[in-house]
Amino acid sequence: MLIKYRSGDLNLTKRRRKKRKLKYKNIIIAICIIIILIAGISLLIKKTLLNNNPKKEKEIEIKQPQQEEKKEEENLNRVTYKEGFYYEDIGKDLKEKITGCSYPEEFDEKYTSISYDDLKYIKIKHYDFNDEIKEGEMIVHSKVAQEVIEIFYKLYEAKYPIEKMILVEKYSCEDEQSMQDNNTSAFNYRILEDSPKLSWHAFGLAIDINPLYNPYVLGDEIYPSTAQKYTDRTLNIKGLIDHEDTAYQIFKSYGWSWGGDFTNTKDYQHFFKTGVLDEAVRERKE
Repeated sequence: MLIKYRSGDLNLTKRRRKKRKLKYKNIIIAICIIIILIAGISLLIKKTLLNNNPKKEKEIEIKQPQQEEKKEEENLNRVTYKEGFYYEDIGKDLKEKITGCSYPEEFDEKYTSISYDDLKYIKIKHYDFNDEIKEGEMIVHSKVAQEVIEIFYKLYEAKYPIEKMILVEKYSCEDEQSMQDNNTSAFNYRILEDSPKLSWHAFGLAIDINPLYNPYVLGDEIYPSTAQKYTDRTLNIKGLIDHEDTAYQIFKSYGWSWGGDFTNTKDYQHFFKTGVLDEAVRERKE
Protein backbone atom coordinates (compact mmCIF):
# COMPACT_ATOMS: atom_id res chain seq x y z
CA MET A 1 0.00 0.00 0.00
CA LEU A 2 1.46 3.33 -0.91
CA ILE A 3 1.31 5.82 1.94
CA LYS A 4 1.22 9.43 1.07
CA TYR A 5 2.39 12.12 3.52
CA ARG A 6 1.07 15.51 3.46
CA SER A 7 3.61 18.30 3.41
CA GLY A 8 2.55 19.33 6.93
CA ASP A 9 3.31 15.88 8.30
CA LEU A 10 6.82 15.90 6.78
CA ASN A 11 7.62 19.26 8.29
CA LEU A 12 6.44 18.02 11.72
CA THR A 13 8.75 14.95 11.52
CA LYS A 14 11.75 17.11 10.63
CA ARG A 15 11.03 19.43 13.55
CA ARG A 16 10.81 16.46 15.94
CA ARG A 17 14.16 15.05 14.72
CA LYS A 18 15.82 18.44 15.06
CA LYS A 19 14.36 18.87 18.54
CA ARG A 20 15.59 15.39 19.55
CA LYS A 21 19.12 16.12 18.30
CA LEU A 22 19.16 19.39 20.19
CA LYS A 23 18.02 17.59 23.35
CA TYR A 24 20.83 15.02 23.11
CA LYS A 25 23.33 17.77 22.45
CA ASN A 26 22.20 19.67 25.54
CA ILE A 27 22.43 16.49 27.64
CA ILE A 28 26.01 15.89 26.48
CA ILE A 29 26.95 19.51 27.22
CA ALA A 30 25.37 19.25 30.67
CA ILE A 31 27.31 16.07 31.46
CA CYS A 32 30.57 17.72 30.40
CA ILE A 33 29.83 20.74 32.59
CA ILE A 34 29.09 18.46 35.57
CA ILE A 35 32.38 16.58 35.09
CA ILE A 36 34.32 19.85 34.90
CA LEU A 37 32.59 21.14 38.04
CA ILE A 38 33.34 17.93 39.98
CA ALA A 39 37.02 18.07 38.95
CA GLY A 40 37.22 21.73 39.95
CA ILE A 41 35.57 21.13 43.31
CA SER A 42 37.91 18.17 44.03
CA LEU A 43 40.97 20.28 43.22
CA LEU A 44 39.71 23.09 45.44
CA ILE A 45 39.08 20.71 48.35
CA LYS A 46 42.56 19.17 48.00
CA LYS A 47 44.19 22.59 47.90
CA THR A 48 42.25 23.71 50.97
CA LEU A 49 43.27 20.60 52.93
CA LEU A 50 46.94 21.08 52.03
CA ASN A 51 46.81 24.74 53.07
CA ASN A 52 45.35 23.73 56.41
CA ASN A 53 47.94 20.96 56.84
CA PRO A 54 51.40 22.10 55.66
CA LYS A 55 52.99 18.99 57.16
CA LYS A 56 50.97 16.84 54.79
CA GLU A 57 52.17 18.90 51.84
CA LYS A 58 55.76 18.48 53.06
CA GLU A 59 55.29 14.74 53.37
CA ILE A 60 54.04 14.59 49.80
CA GLU A 61 56.97 16.64 48.58
CA ILE A 62 59.64 14.54 50.31
CA LYS A 63 58.01 11.16 49.87
CA GLN A 64 59.95 10.27 46.73
CA PRO A 65 63.38 11.48 48.00
CA GLN A 66 62.88 9.45 51.18
CA GLN A 67 62.16 6.35 49.15
CA GLU A 68 65.27 6.94 47.06
CA GLU A 69 67.37 7.48 50.21
CA LYS A 70 66.00 4.28 51.74
CA LYS A 71 66.96 2.44 48.59
CA GLU A 72 70.49 3.85 48.88
CA GLU A 73 70.80 2.92 52.56
CA GLU A 74 69.71 -0.64 51.83
CA ASN A 75 72.69 -1.09 49.52
CA LEU A 76 75.46 -0.98 52.13
CA ASN A 77 77.12 -4.33 51.40
CA ARG A 78 75.79 -5.77 54.65
CA VAL A 79 77.40 -8.98 55.83
CA THR A 80 75.38 -10.97 58.38
CA TYR A 81 77.29 -13.43 60.56
CA LYS A 82 74.47 -14.57 62.83
CA GLU A 83 71.02 -13.22 63.58
CA GLY A 84 71.54 -9.81 65.21
CA PHE A 85 75.23 -9.74 64.24
CA TYR A 86 76.22 -7.90 61.06
CA TYR A 87 78.53 -5.23 59.65
CA GLU A 88 78.11 -2.85 56.73
CA ASP A 89 79.50 0.25 55.00
CA ILE A 90 79.23 3.70 56.55
CA GLY A 91 75.99 5.03 55.06
CA LYS A 92 74.89 8.58 54.35
CA ASP A 93 73.03 9.10 57.64
CA LEU A 94 75.91 7.70 59.68
CA LYS A 95 78.43 9.88 57.85
CA GLU A 96 76.42 12.94 58.80
CA LYS A 97 76.22 11.75 62.40
CA ILE A 98 79.93 11.09 62.98
CA THR A 99 81.49 13.85 60.84
CA GLY A 100 82.71 16.67 63.04
CA CYS A 101 82.73 14.41 66.10
CA SER A 102 84.49 11.03 66.05
CA TYR A 103 85.37 11.63 62.39
CA PRO A 104 87.03 15.02 61.75
CA GLU A 105 85.54 17.47 59.29
CA GLU A 106 89.12 18.32 58.36
CA PHE A 107 92.17 16.22 59.18
CA ASP A 108 95.30 17.78 60.65
CA GLU A 109 97.88 17.46 57.87
CA LYS A 110 100.48 16.45 60.47
CA TYR A 111 98.61 13.20 61.07
CA THR A 112 97.27 10.37 58.94
CA SER A 113 93.73 10.69 57.65
CA ILE A 114 91.29 7.80 57.27
CA SER A 115 88.45 7.42 54.79
CA TYR A 116 84.86 6.31 55.39
CA ASP A 117 85.63 3.33 53.15
CA ASP A 118 88.23 2.18 55.69
CA LEU A 119 85.52 1.74 58.32
CA LYS A 120 82.57 -0.55 58.96
CA TYR A 121 79.51 -0.12 61.14
CA ILE A 122 78.84 -3.12 63.36
CA LYS A 123 75.59 -4.19 65.00
CA ILE A 124 75.71 -6.86 67.70
CA LYS A 125 73.75 -8.26 70.62
CA HIS A 126 75.19 -8.54 74.11
CA TYR A 127 74.22 -9.27 77.71
CA ASP A 128 74.23 -6.43 80.20
CA PHE A 129 74.94 -6.72 83.95
CA ASN A 130 71.30 -7.66 84.59
CA ASP A 131 71.59 -10.60 82.20
CA GLU A 132 69.30 -8.84 79.75
CA ILE A 133 70.00 -8.95 76.02
CA LYS A 134 70.74 -5.54 74.52
CA GLU A 135 71.61 -4.26 71.04
CA GLY A 136 75.08 -2.81 70.65
CA GLU A 137 76.88 -0.86 67.95
CA MET A 138 80.37 0.30 67.13
CA ILE A 139 82.61 1.34 64.25
CA VAL A 140 85.82 -0.55 63.48
CA HIS A 141 88.36 -0.82 60.68
CA SER A 142 87.08 -2.79 57.69
CA LYS A 143 90.01 -5.21 57.90
CA VAL A 144 88.95 -6.45 61.35
CA ALA A 145 85.17 -6.21 61.01
CA GLN A 146 84.65 -9.93 60.47
CA GLU A 147 86.77 -11.05 63.41
CA VAL A 148 85.25 -8.41 65.70
CA ILE A 149 81.81 -9.81 64.86
CA GLU A 150 83.07 -13.31 65.68
CA ILE A 151 84.68 -12.15 68.95
CA PHE A 152 81.50 -10.49 70.18
CA TYR A 153 79.38 -13.43 69.12
CA LYS A 154 81.56 -15.65 71.32
CA LEU A 155 81.20 -13.15 74.17
CA TYR A 156 77.44 -13.23 73.61
CA GLU A 157 77.38 -17.03 73.70
CA ALA A 158 79.34 -16.91 76.95
CA LYS A 159 76.84 -14.33 78.32
CA TYR A 160 79.76 -12.03 79.05
CA PRO A 161 78.43 -8.82 80.67
CA ILE A 162 78.88 -5.56 78.76
CA GLU A 163 76.97 -2.68 80.27
CA LYS A 164 76.37 -0.73 77.07
CA MET A 165 77.77 -0.35 73.61
CA ILE A 166 76.81 2.84 71.77
CA LEU A 167 78.62 5.27 69.50
CA VAL A 168 80.64 7.95 71.27
CA GLU A 169 78.59 10.62 69.49
CA LYS A 170 76.16 10.38 72.40
CA TYR A 171 78.92 11.78 74.61
CA SER A 172 79.99 14.45 72.09
CA CYS A 173 82.94 12.13 71.44
CA GLU A 174 84.42 12.98 74.85
CA ASP A 175 86.25 9.84 75.92
CA GLU A 176 86.06 10.68 79.64
CA GLN A 177 82.26 10.92 79.55
CA SER A 178 81.94 7.69 77.61
CA MET A 179 84.23 5.87 80.08
CA GLN A 180 82.39 7.21 83.13
CA ASP A 181 79.18 5.79 81.67
CA ASN A 182 80.94 2.42 81.33
CA ASN A 183 80.36 2.49 77.58
CA THR A 184 82.20 0.00 75.39
CA SER A 185 83.42 1.70 72.20
CA ALA A 186 85.92 1.53 69.36
CA PHE A 187 86.49 4.15 66.63
CA ASN A 188 87.23 7.72 67.75
CA TYR A 189 89.85 9.74 65.85
CA ARG A 190 92.04 11.24 68.55
CA ILE A 191 95.65 11.93 69.53
CA LEU A 192 97.20 10.26 72.57
CA GLU A 193 97.62 12.65 75.51
CA ASP A 194 101.01 11.31 76.56
CA SER A 195 102.48 10.78 73.08
CA PRO A 196 102.74 12.59 69.70
CA LYS A 197 100.85 9.69 68.10
CA LEU A 198 97.35 8.86 67.06
CA SER A 199 95.52 6.30 69.17
CA TRP A 200 94.69 2.97 67.54
CA HIS A 201 91.10 4.08 68.14
CA ALA A 202 91.68 6.62 65.35
CA PHE A 203 91.77 3.70 62.92
CA GLY A 204 89.07 1.54 64.48
CA LEU A 205 91.72 -0.94 65.63
CA ALA A 206 91.12 -0.65 69.38
CA ILE A 207 88.14 -1.51 71.58
CA ASP A 208 87.60 -0.44 75.19
CA ILE A 209 85.53 -2.93 77.22
CA ASN A 210 83.58 -1.79 80.30
CA PRO A 211 86.01 1.12 80.85
CA LEU A 212 84.66 2.20 84.24
CA TYR A 213 85.46 -1.18 85.77
CA ASN A 214 88.69 -1.42 83.78
CA PRO A 215 90.36 2.00 84.02
CA TYR A 216 93.45 3.42 82.38
CA VAL A 217 96.11 4.05 85.03
CA LEU A 218 99.05 6.37 84.35
CA GLY A 219 100.98 6.89 87.59
CA ASP A 220 98.61 8.77 89.91
CA GLU A 221 96.25 9.61 87.04
CA ILE A 222 93.19 7.47 86.54
CA TYR A 223 90.80 7.51 83.58
CA PRO A 224 87.92 7.76 83.98
CA SER A 225 88.38 9.88 87.08
CA THR A 226 85.48 8.07 88.79
CA ALA A 227 87.19 4.66 88.62
CA GLN A 228 89.46 4.89 91.67
CA LYS A 229 88.02 1.82 93.43
CA TYR A 230 88.45 -0.35 90.33
CA THR A 231 92.21 0.09 90.31
CA ASP A 232 92.11 -2.71 92.89
CA ARG A 233 92.28 -5.67 90.53
CA THR A 234 91.57 -8.18 93.29
CA LEU A 235 87.93 -7.10 93.44
CA ASN A 236 85.52 -9.95 92.87
CA ILE A 237 83.11 -8.34 90.42
CA LYS A 238 81.80 -9.25 86.99
CA GLY A 239 83.48 -7.63 84.02
CA LEU A 240 86.84 -7.05 85.71
CA ILE A 241 89.39 -8.00 83.04
CA ASP A 242 92.47 -10.04 83.91
CA HIS A 243 94.32 -12.97 82.33
CA GLU A 244 91.61 -15.39 83.45
CA ASP A 245 88.80 -13.27 82.05
CA THR A 246 86.72 -14.56 79.14
CA ALA A 247 87.11 -11.35 77.13
CA TYR A 248 90.89 -11.49 77.51
CA GLN A 249 91.04 -15.11 76.37
CA ILE A 250 88.79 -14.58 73.32
CA PHE A 251 90.54 -11.42 72.14
CA LYS A 252 93.96 -13.04 72.59
CA SER A 253 92.84 -16.05 70.53
CA TYR A 254 92.33 -13.67 67.61
CA GLY A 255 95.74 -12.05 68.03
CA TRP A 256 94.66 -8.89 69.85
CA SER A 257 96.87 -7.32 72.52
CA TRP A 258 95.73 -6.12 75.94
CA GLY A 259 96.61 -2.82 77.60
CA GLY A 260 96.73 -4.54 80.99
CA ASP A 261 100.07 -5.97 79.90
CA PHE A 262 101.68 -2.54 79.40
CA THR A 263 104.78 -1.98 81.54
CA ASN A 264 104.71 1.73 82.38
CA THR A 265 100.96 2.15 82.32
CA LYS A 266 97.94 -0.10 82.74
CA ASP A 267 95.04 0.19 80.34
CA TYR A 268 92.78 -2.58 81.57
CA GLN A 269 89.87 -1.73 79.25
CA HIS A 270 91.95 -1.61 76.09
CA PHE A 271 92.24 -4.31 73.40
CA PHE A 272 94.01 -3.44 70.16
CA LYS A 273 95.11 -5.15 66.95
CA THR A 274 98.59 -4.56 65.55
CA GLY A 275 99.97 -5.74 62.23
CA VAL A 276 96.93 -4.57 60.28
CA LEU A 277 98.47 -1.18 59.46
CA ASP A 278 102.05 -0.04 59.61
CA GLU A 279 102.95 1.55 62.96
CA ALA A 280 104.16 4.64 61.10
CA VAL A 281 100.58 5.68 60.27
CA ARG A 282 100.20 6.77 63.91
CA GLU A 283 103.23 9.04 64.05
CA ARG A 284 103.19 12.79 63.66
CA LYS A 285 104.78 14.05 60.44
CA GLU A 286 107.56 16.55 61.18
